[in-house]
Amino acid sequence: MPRRDPDQQLRRLRVVLLVAAGMLLGAGLVLYGQVQLAIRLRSDVEGTFFLWRAIGEATFFLQDPVTQLALAMGDIHEDYIRESRRVAVGLLILGGLILGTIPFIRPMHDRR
Repeated sequence: MPRRDPDQQLRRLRVVLLVAAGMLLGAGLVLYGQVQLAIRLRSDVEGTFFLWRAIGEATFFLQDPVTQLALAMGDIHEDYIRESRRVAVGLLILGGLILGTIPFIRPMHDRR
């Protein structure tokens, strides 16, 4: 069985950590963007005159997809949006921490 080079294993570990950090950062950014969109749509719906909102909800199936999405955002509980924001920030922090540790994982001959 061939012996593995420890430097090669460290390089592979760095690649795996880089991919994991990228995935976490990407997922966190996407989730945070979705949360911000939900907050904006909810505020737009809540700022609409109650009669127009009632007409929109009564004719939900006739509305365009953006209006349907905005009306549906009004039904989501505020706690779910808050928790989603916490998860998004947590993913961003975790991905940033992993990304920050990658430069410290170096092959043995590079350490000084």
